[in-house]
Amino acid sequence: MYSVEFLKNNPIFWSRLGFAYDPPLYNERGKPLVFSEDFSPFVGYHKDFLNAGIKVHTSILHLGWMDVDEYDYSLTDRTVEAVFSTGENVLYIPRIKLNAPIGWCRENPAELFVYHGGPRDEESIRALVGTEKQDYFGYEAPDGYYRSGEYVDPRPNVGGLIARQSLSSEKWRRDAGVALLKLIEHLESSEYADRIIGYHIAYGISGESVTWGRIDKRYGDEGISNRRAFLDYGIRKYGSLESCRSAWHLDTLDEQTVPIPTLEQRLDTKTTDSLFRSKPELRSEIDYDVFASEANADSLEYFARLIKEKTSKLVGAFYGYLLFISNPAYSAHLALDRLLDSPYIDFLAAPKSYSRCLAGESGGELCPAQSINLKKLFVDELDNRTFLAVENAEDIKSGFVSADIRDSLTVMWREVAKDLSHNSGFWWMDLGGGWFNDSRIMNEVSRLVEVSKTVREKPYESASDVLILFDERSFAHSNESTDLHRGFLRELIGEMTLTGALADVYRAADLGDIDLSRYRLIILAQNAYMDKSTEKIITSLPDSVTVRFLYRTALWGEDGYSTDRSERITGYTLTETGRKTEYDLPELSATKNIHYRPSFGVMTEPYPKASELRSLAASSGCKLYTDGAGSAVYGDKRFISVFTNDAPTTVNLPERGNWRDLKRGELYLNTDRIVTSKERHSMLFLVRE
Repeated sequence: MYSVEFLKNNPIFWSRLGFAYDPPLYNERGKPLVFSEDFSPFVGYHKDFLNAGIKVHTSILHLGWMDVDEYDYSLTDRTVEAVFSTGENVLYIPRIKLNAPIGWCRENPAELFVYHGGPRDEESIRALVGTEKQDYFGYEAPDGYYRSGEYVDPRPNVGGLIARQSLSSEKWRRDAGVALLKLIEHLESSEYADRIIGYHIAYGISGESVTWGRIDKRYGDEGISNRRAFLDYGIRKYGSLESCRSAWHLDTLDEQTVPIPTLEQRLDTKTTDSLFRSKPELRSEIDYDVFASEANADSLEYFARLIKEKTSKLVGAFYGYLLFISNPAYSAHLALDRLLDSPYIDFLAAPKSYSRCLAGESGGELCPAQSINLKKLFVDELDNRTFLAVENAEDIKSGFVSADIRDSLTVMWREVAKDLSHNSGFWWMDLGGGWFNDSRIMNEVSRLVEVSKTVREKPYESASDVLILFDERSFAHSNESTDLHRGFLRELIGEMTLTGALADVYRAADLGDIDLSRYRLIILAQNAYMDKSTEKIITSLPDSVTVRFLYRTALWGEDGYSTDRSERITGYTLTETGRKTEYDLPELSATKNIHYRPSFGVMTEPYPKASELRSLAASSGCKLYTDGAGSAVYGDKRFISVFTNDAPTTVNLPERGNWRDLKRGELYLNTDRIVTSKERHSMLFLVRE
C-alpha cells in the first residue's frame, strides 16, 4: 500500500480526462454525457507529465450511477483505460463525485436540499425535480455547465428553488454508498487495481464538500429531512424537546418551525451584538452552523470508512476552507477536527487561493495547511492559469491568468515554494485543457520535481517567528461579514507574506502541538471564541512576545458570551463609535485598561498593509529576509525563496555561507546578502550549499 508520505513526496497531475456532466445525463447515443469525446489530447498531457517525472495522476472518474438501481460504467472504463495507456509506471487516484442523479431526486423529494422560500412538502418538491427550478450545480450559471468544452449546455442554471441531495441525508449516504462500493468492486477487480493507490471523495458544489448555494449566497437548507435532522440534533444536545424550545427561545418547535438561519439573519452585522450572535435568541443560529458542519463530516467519514474497510488505500476529500471564503460556517467546513482525528481520512485538499495569485503577488491557500499537516496531509490544488489559458483580453484583467511565459513559470515556482514551506503535497491542475502544453512549461515541471526532491531530502522544520492564530469556532459564533473575515484573516495572511518575515498559520486547537517558543510576534486574527485552554496559553506568554488581538477577541467561551472576558484577556475596552464606515462591521475605539501589558495590543481597523505589519514584525525582533515590504517570502529551515514585484530587493539570508539558487543554478560564495535582479517579477530559490 502507498503511504501518505509517498503522496506528499510525489507531485500529482490532474486533467479533464473523462470530465462529464454532473448530474449524469445520457448523450444522443445513450451513453454518459462527457464534455470531450476525443481523449487523445488529454492522454497526451498525462504522458507529458509522466515524462516530466510526475508518477501520480488524477481526474474525475464517472461514478456510473445514472439513476435508481441503474449503472453504466462505459465512460468509467474508457477513462481508466486512457489513464493507464499513458505508461506502465503511472499511478492513479480517481476523484469520485457522489451527488445524486436526477431520478434519485425524483424518488426521494424529502431528502433534497431546499432554498429559503422554496417548497416545503414532498409533492411540491418533486414537481420541481428536473425542471429549471432545480439547481443542478449549486451556483448561478446562465450559460449552463462551467467548462463544458465541446458540449453546449442548453440549460441555464438560474433561480432554482431546490438543489440536489441534502448533505445531512442518511438516505443519500446509504444509496450513494452502495453506488460507491459497486464502483470500487468494479475497479478493484480490474487489471489496474494495484496501480489505483487511493480514492478522492467528492460531492456538493464542484465536488468540494460544500453546501449548495454558498457561492451566490442563496441559502437553505429548508428540506424535509434536514429540518428533521436539525430538530433531532437539538433534542439530543439539550436532552428533550422542551429544553430545546427553551434554549432556542421558541414557544413552539416541530419539523415545520425548526429555525434555519436566513440570508438576512446571516448578514446582520449592524452592531457587535448582532455580528457576534450575543443575544440568547440567536443560539439556534450557532447550533445550526455546528450541526451542518457535523453532518457534512458525518457524510465524508461514512464514505471514507466504506473505502478504507474495502481497500485500505489512501482516502481524501476537499475540506477546511477556513482561510479564504467569508462563509465557512454556511459551507459546513467547521468540523475539521473530526476529520483530522478520523482513522478513515488520509489527506484533505483544496484549490489554491483565488486572490493574489499572479506573479508579483503573495499566493495563498484556502485551508490552514500547516494545521492539517500536523495530523494528516494537505494537498494543494494548483489551479494556476498559465498564459495558455488566455482566451481574450479580459482574462488578463481578471487577476487569474498569467500574462506571459515568464510570469507563468514564476507563479509555478512560487506555488511550489509555498507548499514546500508548509510541508504540503500538491497537484498541477489543467482545468482548461492544454494550460501546460508548452515545452518550456514542461521543462520547468521536470525541474520542480527535482527541486522538491532536493528540499524534501532534509527534515522539515519551520523557520517562522510570526504566528497567525485563529479559532474556527468563531465563525459559528459570528454572522457573515466579508470585512471581518477577509480584512482580519485572508488579506492579513497575504499582506504578511509580503513583509519580508516568515509566518506560520495555525488554529487555536493546534496550540498543544506546536512549539510557541520560536515566535516573537503572535497575531490573534479571528478569535471571537476563545476557550480556557487558549486563554491560559496566551496570557502566560512572556512579555518578550508581542501579541496583537484583531478586532473583538474572546467574547465567546465555554461559559457563553461575555465582554468582561475580552477585556480581562486583552487589557482593552472596545466600544462602538456609532459612525458609519465603508466596512460591513461596526467601527470600534480601543481604550487601554489599567492592567495593560506593553506587549499586548489591539488592531480595530481591517486590512492592515504589509508596511504596517513589517514595522510590527521588526519592532518585535522578527527576522526580515528582505530590505523592504512588497516581495513574497516563503521558506523554512531548508530553503528561502523570494519573489519580487517590480523593484530589485536585497535578500538577508539566515547565516553567512555558500548558497545556491536552484532556479538559475548560480552559486553565491561566503555571503549572507544577495540582491535580486532588476527584472520584473524576479525570484531567488536558495538552499545552503
